[in-house]
Amino acid sequence: MTQKVLVVDDEPNLLQSFRRGLRGNFELDLAEGGLAGLRQLRNDGPYAVVVSDMRMPQVSGLQVLAEAKRLSPDTVRIMLTGNSDQKTAADALNDGEVFRFLNKPCPMEELAKTIQNGIRQFDRVTTERAILSKTLTGSVGLITEILSMVNPTAFGRAGRLRQLAKRLCEKLVVEDAWQIEVAAMLSQIGYVAVPESILKKASQGASLTVEESNALDGHARIGSQLVGKIPKLELVAEMIAKQSDRAPDPANFPGVGPHSDRRSQIEFGAFILRLLADFDRHAEKYSMLDAILKLKEENPQRHPIELLDALSELTVGRLTAKAVTVRELRERMVLDENVTTNGGDVLIAKGHEVTSSLIHRLWAFDRTSAGVRQPIRVLCHSQSEDGTS
Repeated sequence: MTQKVLVVDDEPNLLQSFRRGLRGNFELDLAEGGLAGLRQLRNDGPYAVVVSDMRMPQVSGLQVLAEAKRLSPDTVRIMLTGNSDQKTAADALNDGEVFRFLNKPCPMEELAKTIQNGIRQFDRVTTERAILSKTLTGSVGLITEILSMVNPTAFGRAGRLRQLAKRLCEKLVVEDAWQIEVAAMLSQIGYVAVPESILKKASQGASLTVEESNALDGHARIGSQLVGKIPKLELVAEMIAKQSDRAPDPANFPGVGPHSDRRSQIEFGAFILRLLADFDRHAEKYSMLDAILKLKEENPQRHPIELLDALSELTVGRLTAKAVTVRELRERMVLDENVTTNGGDVLIAKGHEVTSSLIHRLWAFDRTSAGVRQPIRVLCHSQSEDGTS
């Protein structure tokens, strides 16, 4: 797969020579000067490799490469320097800001070879991350499914939180979203140390003794300790530890966007876990719309408005309620109540998005003696579910 390369220089003639010498080998974009380079990064990025001249008016090469790193940490950064810039370039290299620096004038063959090495580095890093995220997510999913059989009260929620986390991160275009998805999947793991009787009392809204409340409150700390023993999940463990903060400081919310430092990544993940857990707690008792309204009413400072608005739009913003039979179910509808047998046994919990396999399961079950209680209350997207507007 061809990877995009951006070359930034303030000399038009040099840019044209780059165009002639490199375009046949790479998917190449050129920017004349630092300001144009910044615009190109923001409008057409991310790039696999960014090559920038060091000395340019208004915006220097270091500023261009720093912005490239902020927007896409995996982007490989290469600097072109004159002899007088070598001390600055060497410092940048040692500090990890650049992958390579090349002296000007640089032979085209050397530049092309360095860019190719940069693309290999980019591919290696992104491939390793993709493999890591898929392997860990798959393994964690298996663990969660097993635990849900052992302790359904606690781990039935984990699947719902994971699905919500995934969709919310996609909507917000979150980098390294797999970490938040895994954190959501494992956010309930500390409940293995909490007796099932306490979990049932809490889920039913019953009063807890001081000892029971302490046992329940300790789940985040226990879960963090368990997850922290898994290699590569240290960040996830810290998100889980902070999810139960009773009074989070809104000033700690790092905002929606790229988070390059560890603290902001942990805080962002913890805010999402808190929001989704509170939403799920309300959605077990009320409709999705009422759950959102209660979140907005309860404690406006607990949940950042950017996250709350995104979740609202994701769950109820473009949905309308209706009652349907099993045969009228369509993919992408969202269950707004538990689907039960005629005798009242729960088959599918509310909040699940309807899929093809779920529809066929309910069709089959409806033909058994237990049957499926109908109509079923669902939320539908603004366009009708048969594809017509």
